[in-house]
Order: sequence, then structure tokens, then C-alpha cells
Amino acid sequence: MKILFIVKDIEYIDPMGVMLLSAISKERGHQTYLHVLSDGNLIESVKRITPDIVTFASTKTGEHRYYLSANATIKNNFKGLITVMGGPHPTFFPEIIEKEDIDAICVGEGYDAWPELLEALNNKGDINNIPNIVTKENRVKNPVPIIRPKRREIDSLPFLDRGLIYKNSRLGRFPMRSFMVGRGCPFYCTYCFNHIYNTMYKGLGPVHVRMSVDRVIAELKDMKNRYETQFIKFYDDIFVFRDDGWLDEFVEKYPREIGMPFHCLTRADLLTEPILLKLKKAGLRSISMSIEAGNAFLREKILKRKMTEEDIIKAFELCYKHDIPTFCNTILAIPGSSIKEDIESLDINLRCRVTFGEFPIFFPYPKTELAQYAIDNGYFDGNFDKLHMSYQSLSPLECFTGKEKLMQVNLSMLATVCLWQPWLRNITVKYLIKLPLSGLYFLLYYAVKAYLVKTRIYPMKFSLSNTLRNIYESFVLEKFKHLREQHAQKETL
Repeated sequence: MKILFIVKDIEYIDPMGVMLLSAISKERGHQTYLHVLSDGNLIESVKRITPDIVTFASTKTGEHRYYLSANATIKNNFKGLITVMGGPHPTFFPEIIEKEDIDAICVGEGYDAWPELLEALNNKGDINNIPNIVTKENRVKNPVPIIRPKRREIDSLPFLDRGLIYKNSRLGRFPMRSFMVGRGCPFYCTYCFNHIYNTMYKGLGPVHVRMSVDRVIAELKDMKNRYETQFIKFYDDIFVFRDDGWLDEFVEKYPREIGMPFHCLTRADLLTEPILLKLKKAGLRSISMSIEAGNAFLREKILKRKMTEEDIIKAFELCYKHDIPTFCNTILAIPGSSIKEDIESLDINLRCRVTFGEFPIFFPYPKTELAQYAIDNGYFDGNFDKLHMSYQSLSPLECFTGKEKLMQVNLSMLATVCLWQPWLRNITVKYLIKLPLSGLYFLLYYAVKAYLVKTRIYPMKFSLSNTLRNIYESFVLEKFKHLREQHAQKETL
């Protein structure tokens, strides 16, 4: 069969879910294709490829409207074409199958459900009894989806089909490659879907699984041999939980067999000096640790981050001491907060001497504890369909005035600039965030982000022509993310 994967756009992080499902499909003899919605010409692509199945494999809340619009276009123009949706949004909103013209959705892990679905469709068999697959028919019989146990090992999964993406997008020219050594996160951050996901899989397998070091090395070596690579981003929620034998083996083998600089994510309360020194010895060049809120009550009680200010400052001081640039995410416009707490969040970033930071506006994800908190307190009406895909757009919460929402958006961009030039802090919080100059602030934010990401967080070398091209393409991408939803949605079809 011909399978067309549709993604909204290609950023600078590999869409690893799509790459894995494409690899699984090819293992079973199917052909896979890619269409990027932001490139436009959806109907022409479907006509040219003539797929048997179209799949929206990694649908997130906020982006889901683009995929539903694309699905409607496909269904209206190509009768009998099968469409399938997977990802966080249908996982936590399986009822979407009832009101949308989608043939099937996949909830939870798709590693094993996807090949079973393909086999059934290829043989014109019944798809209604496949665990993790929800259809209009089995939804009536089983309102709660039937979920199979989680995989206890992932070494046997195929290498990611990077060619599908690299041959059809800018990522082929961009020499940073993303990789995940494990799956799952045991922490209970209320804004993230992981705690709901873990509840869904309670009793059905381990919360976290990790590849062996040899399996990681084998795939990275294959990737490096096939594609120009200068830098690797390990995109696990938490790359290292503890100082253990896995880390020791990685530190021994990675620099010898891969030998490339890398970036990884962790938590401030997990980072110790021995762990940091081992990672640096292996090739660590920058690290991500999220603060999420400067205010202790918001951080510990509302977000349930379970880390103290002392934990945070100590971890960032370690990175500063050992010359490891830091990338930090911090959430603004948390339900029940005010601009005062948002400024506290900027200030703790400045105190930690964060190299580069993003300050997204809080957006509620379906079924998460914090989304429910916002609904229960009358801050959010529960209409997830109105959410924007950009976390630097106006807050969807009703507990903020229009003036406050403007200040939040302005601070989300200017805070990044303040980390680069701390002397701007006072003028920013006293005056600049109050002005209707979001367009100008976006340009400042983009310029600082492009500079710091290229020189400090993911340092790589580019020719002049590639530098100019990357600047143009990344600017277009950022601008696309900040367009009004209705306008942007029309441009994809």
C-alpha cells in the first residue's frame, strides 16, 4: 500500500514519531510519502501520490484543527480514501472519532497497533478489534478504548526512516539530528500529558523504558554514515535520571564511536556535579532544564514541579561553573497568576544566568490536571478547538484582562532578549511590556533567538549561503507560527 504521512510543518526537531511509523511501514513492504501542510498544494499532492492511506500521525492539541481541516479537504475530494489520526490529541480526545470523518484513530503507543492496522487494511479485514485502534463502530461498543500493554523493550524497533523527512524538507540540509534513547516520564507536572498517559497505562507496563547503549550507538552510527551530521539533540524528556551503569557505558562508548557534540534535557533536581562532568566528558555542549515558574507556590503546588529554588539555582550554577550553556523553558500566564508572578519567573532566570530561554504562554492540554483546574475555576471554557498552535499568542484564559494578555505576550518575547542583555530588565518590566509593539518585539526575539541558538545552544558551522537560507527559512517558520489561525489554515490547503 501507499501511505501518505501529513505533518503541519517541519521545524528543526526531527518528527521522530512519523519517522518510526514510516520505518515500521517499510519493514512490511509498504511505500511511504510525505506532505507538509505549510507548503500548500495538499490536493495536488494527494492526486500525484494516489495513496491508499493518509495519516496524521502526531496530532497535538492546537495543531489538530489544521489536520481536521486537511482531513475534510481530502474526504471531500477523494472518495473512499482511508484516513487515520494518532498522537496526543486523539489519545486524550478519542471522542473525536464520533464527529469527524476519520476512519480510525490510534490512542497511546502505536508501535504495535500500527502494523496490525496496516495488515488488516491491506487484507481488507476487520479493524474494529485491534487494541489501541478506535473506530466509529467499536467506539459505540467500547467507550473506553482497549489498550494493549506497553513495550518493555525498544531495542527491536527499526531505525528511524530519516530519509522520508530529509529528502522532502529543509532538515536534509540542517546538520542537527534528533534522537530519543527512551520513552516515558515518571513525573507529575500538571500541565503535561505524561501523568494522564501514565494513568492510562497503569498496570500495563513500565513508565519508562530505555534502549541499550549499544542499540543507541548502532543507530547513531548508521545515521552519521548516511547523513551529514554536526550535532545531536537527545530529545528525551529526561536523558539521565541517575548516575548509573548505563551512563558510565554511554560515556565510554559515545565519544569513541560517535564523537559528536550533543544537547540533552534533564531536571534541575536530578543534575549533580558527577553526572554533569560525565556528560561533558562524553561531548555535552549545552543542556535544557525547565524552571517553569519563579514563584514557589505556582511551581510546587499548581504545576507540581516538586523542586525548590535552591535545587534550581544549584543546578544552573553547576552548568555556569563548568561552562555548559543552558536552555530553559518557563511558563507565563499560569491559571490564577498575575504579571507579578511572570516577572518573578524572568528574575529567577536572570539569577540563574540562563543562556537562552523560552517563555511560552500557558495553554491547557485536554484531560491534564492543570487544564481541569482552569475549567473548574472558571478560567477556561473547555473549548480546546480554539487554541492556537503558537505558545506566544494571547492566553485563552478568562482570568486575565486584554491588557494583561498583551503584557504576557510582550514579556514572552522580551524576556528572551533580557537574558541576552540583563540590563534591559527594568525598562522591560516597567515600560516595554505595556506598549502595543508586539510586532517589533517579535523581530527582536527572533534575532536574539537565532543568534543564541546558533552560537551557544546548538553550535554548528554553515557556509554563508546556508546561513542566509537558514535565517530566511526559520523566519518564515516563526512568522507562520504567529499568523492568525484562520489565515494560516487556509494557506495549507
